[in-house]
Amino acid sequence: MMFIRKWMIGLTGALLIAAPGNALAFDDLEQTNGREEIQYLKTHDIIAGITGTEFQPDAPLTNAQGVAFLVKGLDLNIDNLRFIKAPKASDYFIGMDDSAWYSTDMMIAQLNGLELAQSIDTSATMSRVQFASLLWQGVEQLDPDIHESGGATGALQDEAITIKDDDSLNDSQRDVLSQVIDSDIASVDAEGNFRPDVPITRAEAAVMLYNALELTGKIQPNADNQADDTHSDDAKVDDSK
Repeated sequence: MMFIRKWMIGLTGALLIAAPGNALAFDDLEQTNGREEIQYLKTHDIIAGITGTEFQPDAPLTNAQGVAFLVKGLDLNIDNLRFIKAPKASDYFIGMDDSAWYSTDMMIAQLNGLELAQSIDTSATMSRVQFASLLWQGVEQLDPDIHESGGATGALQDEAITIKDDDSLNDSQRDVLSQVIDSDIASVDAEGNFRPDVPITRAEAAVMLYNALELTGKIQPNADNQADDTHSDDAKVDDSK
């Protein structure tokens, strides 16, 4: 079955999918933690900026943007699935617009085991714990034996993790977040806080994704994160969505 993916992303803060060869450094990363990880992901056509020169690292992600980020970054697809009829996002989500730029990503994420509410508000911001949870679900899809192997980096050791500000989390979220932190995908701050309910920023999401790809062997540890600046970045944004 031929399946066409929609990657038209609006100007309102979407994480763009980079065109091959885009490698200019962003102008707004000088003071950003994770600058090298962001640059690596950009150079390897995993993420791009809001414009050709701006990444807007401190901008929060919406649910739609976060899901699109995960689908692209983890290379999730439904190529090996067979359907009686072509699937639509509205088959899985209440009130979903099948013509929206994010509809295909939402459907692919759902069919790859990422737990998304049927009534998800795609325009709402995604929290740090929501992104971390969905990312870990994606990691388990990429490496079903991650708990036994410890991952490509051997970081996952099933150690007891203390998260001091986890009062708002349920047991499942606490367990997932402990694994995300134990595997070095994310970390708590000096006071032991994760800030789970705070909206995740583009930079934070990019760093978590990079670390997850390292853990699953999609990126080799100590990979060269420096961008090749020999190409021009002509990435454009379609603001019609």
